[in-house]
Amino acid sequence: MSPRFMRSQTDRVIAGVAGGIAQRFGFSSTLVRLAWVASVFFGGFGIAAYLILWIALPNGPQPTAAMRIVEERYARGEISAAELRQIRSDLQATP
Repeated sequence: MSPRFMRSQTDRVIAGVAGGIAQRFGFSSTLVRLAWVASVFFGGFGIAAYLILWIALPNGPQPTAAMRIVEERYARGEISAAELRQIRSDLQATP
């Protein structure tokens, strides 16, 4: 789990806000995006909240080439979420 909120550089559709929140809490980014859509239709605050977070949250770190490959393999279903988390932690621990 990342120590603070940041916009995702790899899991983004518009600005990476939903991807960053999903990454921070360990949720699926699809679920976070569905929550944004629901908040737009049912609460009306979703667009304003997204824009505020887009401005307020810093960009996350640029992924390394190894991390991009691992995330692509996860997106294709070649590795599980647990394997992705393990590889992420291994890559972040390596200097």
